[in-house]
Amino acid sequence: MSTRRRLSGAVALGLSAVLTGALAAPAFGAPAEAAVPAGEAAEGQSFHRLATLPAFENQLAADPEADPSAPTVAEIATVTADGNTVIHTDAEAGGIGVVDITDPENPRADGFKATDGSPTSVFATEAFIIVVTDTSEDFTRPTGKVEFWDPETLELIHGVELKGQPDSIDVSPDGTTAMIAMENQRDEDREDVDGGLPQLPAGELAVIDLSAEDITALTAEAIRYTDLTGLAGLDTPEDPEPEYVKFSPDGTKAALTLQENNGVVILDAVTGEVIDHFSAGAVSVEGIDTAEDGNLSLDGSITDAVREPDAIGWIGDDHVATANEGDWKGGSRGWSVFNADPESAGFGDVVWDAGNSFENLAHRYGQFPEHRSENKGAEPEGLTVETYGDTTYAFVGSERGNFVAVYNVDDPSNPVFTQLMPSTNGPEGLLAIPERNLMVVSSEEDDAEVGVRATVQVFELGDGPAAVPTLKSADATGPAATEGQPITWSALGALSAVPGEDDKLYAAPDDFLSPSRIYTVDTTTAHDGGPATIESELVLQHGYDIEGLWADADGTFWLAVEGTAITDGEVGSEGNRLVHVDAEGQELASVDLPAEIAAGLKGQGFEGVTGYGSGEDAVLYAAVQREAAGEDFARIGRFTVATGEWEWFGYTLESTDVEGDWIGLSEVTAVDADTLAVIERDKLNGPDAALKKVFTVEVPETGAATGAAAEEVPVLEKTEAIDVLPRLQGLNGWTQEKLEGLAIAGNGNVYAVTDNDGVEDATGETVFLDLGPAAEHFQTDPADPTDPEPVEDFSDNQPGSVYYAPVRWMQAAGVTTGYADGTYRKAAEVTRGESVAFLQRYLAPDYTTDPADSVFPDVPSGAPHFTPIAWAADDSDGTPVSEGYTDGRFRPGQDVTRAEFVTFLYRAVDPEGFTAPEVSVFPDVPSSGSYYEAISWAAAEGLVNGYQGGEYRPYDPISRGEVAKVMHQYGVAQTG
Repeated sequence: MSTRRRLSGAVALGLSAVLTGALAAPAFGAPAEAAVPAGEAAEGQSFHRLATLPAFENQLAADPEADPSAPTVAEIATVTADGNTVIHTDAEAGGIGVVDITDPENPRADGFKATDGSPTSVFATEAFIIVVTDTSEDFTRPTGKVEFWDPETLELIHGVELKGQPDSIDVSPDGTTAMIAMENQRDEDREDVDGGLPQLPAGELAVIDLSAEDITALTAEAIRYTDLTGLAGLDTPEDPEPEYVKFSPDGTKAALTLQENNGVVILDAVTGEVIDHFSAGAVSVEGIDTAEDGNLSLDGSITDAVREPDAIGWIGDDHVATANEGDWKGGSRGWSVFNADPESAGFGDVVWDAGNSFENLAHRYGQFPEHRSENKGAEPEGLTVETYGDTTYAFVGSERGNFVAVYNVDDPSNPVFTQLMPSTNGPEGLLAIPERNLMVVSSEEDDAEVGVRATVQVFELGDGPAAVPTLKSADATGPAATEGQPITWSALGALSAVPGEDDKLYAAPDDFLSPSRIYTVDTTTAHDGGPATIESELVLQHGYDIEGLWADADGTFWLAVEGTAITDGEVGSEGNRLVHVDAEGQELASVDLPAEIAAGLKGQGFEGVTGYGSGEDAVLYAAVQREAAGEDFARIGRFTVATGEWEWFGYTLESTDVEGDWIGLSEVTAVDADTLAVIERDKLNGPDAALKKVFTVEVPETGAATGAAAEEVPVLEKTEAIDVLPRLQGLNGWTQEKLEGLAIAGNGNVYAVTDNDGVEDATGETVFLDLGPAAEHFQTDPADPTDPEPVEDFSDNQPGSVYYAPVRWMQAAGVTTGYADGTYRKAAEVTRGESVAFLQRYLAPDYTTDPADSVFPDVPSGAPHFTPIAWAADDSDGTPVSEGYTDGRFRPGQDVTRAEFVTFLYRAVDPEGFTAPEVSVFPDVPSSGSYYEAISWAAAEGLVNGYQGGEYRPYDPISRGEVAKVMHQYGVAQTG
């Protein structure tokens, strides 16, 4: 047997052994099986987030000297006829922003054009970009304008005065007619009607004929207006308040919402005259959070709440969907589908209503705005309906929850939730571009001081589950739970391994929720794509500001609780402590941060706790976020439970020269008894984010300081282990500020989570990351190759078993370190990512690649097995080991088959001179099959034998034991 490449690292038995991971202990109780709703299927299609562009970049593109912190927003958006340029309204800056999406993965800010007045809506046709603007000086004398811009030159062609203040515009499918909802909005501060209705002049509908050859000939007198007053059944028919207009797909009708009047009008598309109308009605909803009490409780309700719809969209030509945002007296916290066929006996009937399900999505994905519980909750505002291929989707935007929910509405009476698309703050514009399989979301909230910026985001419909969201919850269980209601969660800032469990973690929120919770997270649901799952919760006795969490093997928990700044002094902190709670959430003990240390702190205190040992033998480490007054290092404390003594080490933080920024520690976790991993980060987000890293420090047994004196504190030397920023950026969203939680699970992988700040002054998106094997990131002390003491067997690999020698060989060759509990698990299946990692560690252990060179969209820089997968795709020496699937993805979490694994090996070693036989060795491996040559080679070299019946079973998953046997046979042959 001869090979000609990728053999730089073959090693013999006994040469190395590496880190096996964290401590193991009995698992904390969790439900045997938790119900998880559909929405992120591994098969099928999803809308994948490609890019996020801050709206202020349009200002900079137009004027490089512009102030990037100046308010600028992205509201309603449209796309030019060629599908390559997005135009969005920017009411704050007074104009329209231009975004080039020719390359949707790299949208480019293309400038800004000022309009006459504040733009409220925009629509692009082949001939024009039509912008409607509000030029009103007060509410009693509303005025507006319609402007026509050249879509190629972006120069203003013509402008015409409108009779009042416009809100939305739509154009008929044939491009000949424009309709404008002339709202003439109310003054919410008008005292004589308590900000309500009526407030004249009444709104109406404007209709513009676009068929004229010369649009510059259009005059104000040529614009037709439809009187909408006097419609029966409305609350205040003298003041209709039209909001949102949309033509039907067949171009025969248009639907118009009268939001404050809770009505829907169906209009003739040609004449603009009213065909019929109906009330959107009222609904009672139970199982929602209606109390702003610092908790997330689904025990509230609203009774007979009028829907007051905002956006409207057609599902086919006979049904309309409405986003029931609510206004001055209503809002149903969901969306509805109505019969909109005026000739039907059921005209105006509700054929489907979301009830509490839309708001439940906000809770399930951790994006419910608790500060809006008493005021419309997640607040659905935007809505659009469009057909992609053979599937019709409804997109419903949560203005306050910062997400877009996607539904299959092929059956209007039974919408099916398919996915949640996290957005930035205030998703206002939902722009479907089915011709390019794109979806654009424009968000309106902008406040540079708190790091909230308006953006334009691009999504693309493609195969497989989307990379985001990364975490969701299962249904709640127990006597108080209601069927179908999710476990509520938000603001996670602490992680811990679950002792004795391989694929589970504990997570806890900070003081956003009270009483506090400890959640159990199942990471296995993310293996084939989609999010990890919160499967259960433990409600604690009290509420704490939990910034760190460590689960003891005895079933108890230690919490790092952050204190607060002393209000009457410039420095000093109170309330920082370690809290010990039992498995039922009852407090057992509390250990204060020593007063002499707290006296030098301000608002930031404890930011993480970890430990090793158990019970009275436990030793804890706690991280203090920032430097105390007069010190140039942050502190890491060591607390010995048995003695109650504190010892102190110093940690030098990185520096920043950005105004308002600071650097601090966010988490600490034990790698082993002598090594700690810490998160160090800045407080910047979005494109400004610069530091989100994990460092390690070696902690000596002796020499720590026992008091507060800074000169006695030994400063630990740190080593960079993981740069998490590329992983955060690789999700193509708004880069999150608060990288807060870190843990090494029983499976040996490193996990991290971001704190979403309870969806207040933040996007609300939680990022939960699997950073890959700890052994690949953290340097520990492997066995000395010259040490005669043999490498210790895996606990489940006993002498005499069929796989004993192969597994021993894998262990000593550095191909695998096994699991954190000391097992190898020979019967477990192997993923595609793991399989190429095994091969790369043996065949090319010195292989390196640029972290920026991500080959597959589902394997971003920093992803688990990123380097091995990059190696597998490397074609510099010939045929790559794997080019992935036809959709461009690698699918690292998918089980590798018996055929795939030997094919990977065959391509990796690239044997010279092998010719496959004409007749197959195995009856189920035809000579015409794509794996035939590889399997034939493996059989010829004695690497595989097949089963007793003679078959090979190429499409069965291969086990870890079988992989060890194949690689061992190959390795022995190589070394003689």
